[in-house]
Amino acid sequence: MHSGVKIVPYERMPVVSTSVVFRYFLSSASEVVEENGSLWRCTFPLALNLQKTVEDDPAELVLTYGDYFKTVRLFLENRGFSVVTSAIFETTQQPCMAQDINTIDIFLVKHGQFYHPSRVEVLLMGQVFTFVVNAALSFSGKSCIKREFDLLNRLSLTSSGAYLPRVYGYGEVILPERREVKLFLGQWFDNFHEFHISVDPMDQQYKIRVWHSCTAPGFLTHGETLEMYRQIAMILTNYYDVESFEQVFPWHHAAGDFIVSSSDDSLRIRLITVRQYGALLETPDKDENTILEAMLFFLVNLSIRTRLDRLDGVGEVVWAGLSAVEGTILGFMDGLAVKVPRRDLQFREFFASVSLLELREICEAVADSYHPLAPELPVVRERLAEHADEVFAWLKAFSA
Repeated sequence: MHSGVKIVPYERMPVVSTSVVFRYFLSSASEVVEENGSLWRCTFPLALNLQKTVEDDPAELVLTYGDYFKTVRLFLENRGFSVVTSAIFETTQQPCMAQDINTIDIFLVKHGQFYHPSRVEVLLMGQVFTFVVNAALSFSGKSCIKREFDLLNRLSLTSSGAYLPRVYGYGEVILPERREVKLFLGQWFDNFHEFHISVDPMDQQYKIRVWHSCTAPGFLTHGETLEMYRQIAMILTNYYDVESFEQVFPWHHAAGDFIVSSSDDSLRIRLITVRQYGALLETPDKDENTILEAMLFFLVNLSIRTRLDRLDGVGEVVWAGLSAVEGTILGFMDGLAVKVPRRDLQFREFFASVSLLELREICEAVADSYHPLAPELPVVRERLAEHADEVFAWLKAFSA
């Protein structure tokens, strides 16, 4: 076994002799990280909270930037670059060999709450293939990464799978002193970017700001914002199982779980993470009325969560405007029409019959489901009554 590397689920094989050149960067090509340079030897932050230290959790690792880049490299090199060549084959249906790889560039994209993703650009015979490597270094990340890999592998193969990244290989790298890092290789969505609520300096209003990697951040128009929320709700509704109540949950705008690609003539949304997939409600009865009530709970929970973000992704908890409500209900109806066309009329009739009092009670039940110390709960409580009225009005409009 090569220098303490353990890759699962497959066994370690000899590395094929190649002349592959590895290069390391921060987020852009202008931010080169030199091997054994000053940054290479600096301590690597474990989470989005860059002040967090190993003393906060003794189970956490102590790593350097060099350790991080070497770990990603070892993962990609394993078994003669098989995870890379198999991913390229799955992408193109054209066989390739490790000897054909010229260069692999590793870009550290961000420090997330669970993972530290890298964009990996593979130059092979004059063509560039781009992937993501999600690396779990913290205890919280390592506890969920294999489950997420399995869920993405399962859900990306369904009829709704186009909204999720494909995944190609999972592994664990054991560094000296038994320090373990868990990783998986997945699809990179080109020209998609993270977005968050931000203050537009032109009018001091909350708007959606798209964080382009190479250009200045730009704000979405009202129409684009409405379409963004519509697609988010449609995607999550597509992954909701009306019979079992299984759904993608939790998800967070503040964590950058959704990404957007916007141009002059189109806007597209993708969901890039599925940390859990299960039922939030449990009942032995799955009759028509129970299914409808569960669907209403799903919609109300969706409508609240989609309004929550952190200012610029890292600041205070903020609450989105009315376009989030309108877009969510529209996207929910669109997703429902695709999933259960023969039941669409019954669903519309049920939603049209819901009273404002019932909707307020469900909003309270959703708020009660939050952890008492959740940072977003005070914002939810403050806005809940107004939100129930707004959802009620738009639900009636779309159910008519």
